[in-house]
Amino acid sequence: MKKSILEYLKQLVLIVFSVVLGILLSEKIQERKNQKEADLLLSKLKSELTSNKKLLDHYVPYHAKVVKNLDSSLSDDSFVEEFKADQSVLFKAVITQGNLMSDSPTSNAWEIAKNHPLIVHFDYEDVLLLSKIYNQQELTYQPVNKIIDLLLASDFNAPDKAKTNLVAFKNQMREVVTREAQLLEYINLAEKSL
Repeated sequence: MKKSILEYLKQLVLIVFSVVLGILLSEKIQERKNQKEADLLLSKLKSELTSNKKLLDHYVPYHAKVVKNLDSSLSDDSFVEEFKADQSVLFKAVITQGNLMSDSPTSNAWEIAKNHPLIVHFDYEDVLLLSKIYNQQELTYQPVNKIIDLLLASDFNAPDKAKTNLVAFKNQMREVVTREAQLLEYINLAEKSL
C-alpha cells in the first residue's frame, strides 16, 4: 500500500511539474512573440518619423522663405496694389514653388501603435515623446485649412480687404513655420532616443 501511494505521489508531482513547465514555456514563447511584434511596431514608427522628417526638412525652409517674402512684399505698396489687381502676383512673388505643401506628414503608424495592446512594451518616455510628436504634428497643420480658405476666398484680393488678408495669410504661415520648427525638434529628439 505504501509503495502504491508513493508511486501515485511521484506521478502526481511529475504531472504537476509537467503542467507548470508547459505553462512557463508557453508564456515565454508568447512573450517573445509579443516583443517581436512590439519591435516591428517601433520599426514602423521610426520609418514614419524618418519620412516625416524628410518632408519637414524640405518644407520648413521653404515656408520660412514664404513668410520672409510676405514680410518684404507687404512693406512694398506697389506689390499690394498689383495684388489688388491680380491675385496671381502673390504666387509669382511670394509662393515661388507653385504650392505651399503637396504632401503632409503622416500618422498611420502612430494610429495603429497607440491603439495596439503591445504599446505597453514600449518605454514610457518613448510613448510620451511619440505622443508629443503626433500631437504637435496635428497642431502644426491646423492653420493650413484657414490658409486654404483664405486663398480660395472670392474676396481675397478685394481692394478693401487685400492688405488685411495678406497680413492674415502671413500670420497663419508664420504660425505653421513656428510649429513646424517645434515638430522638427521633437522628431530629432525621437531619433536619438528611440
